[in-house]
Amino acid sequence: MKHWIIVIIAIALFFLHERLSATKYWFLGGLLPLAGIGVAIYQLIILKTTLSTTNIIAYIVFFAVSFLLWIVGRYEYKQKEINKMKAKDIQ
Repeated sequence: MKHWIIVIIAIALFFLHERLSATKYWFLGGLLPLAGIGVAIYQLIILKTTLSTTNIIAYIVFFAVSFLLWIVGRYEYKQKEINKMKAKDIQ
């Protein structure tokens, strides 16, 4: 049961990340990757977690997914702005 709650929270955070990336303020989408960097530093330096292959893969997957969602959000925002400009040109 505990794992399902973690998965649901992760999906909700990534959804929020993608929605915040699609706003006028692009830096809001950078909050989740910054939090991920903070957690990675906390784990590696303060908790002195060993850097195993599974940890490296988890960090790479997390940052790849968050970066891709940020790109998708920025693309959606640019498309909305282009559609607004086209609508103004038609009028």
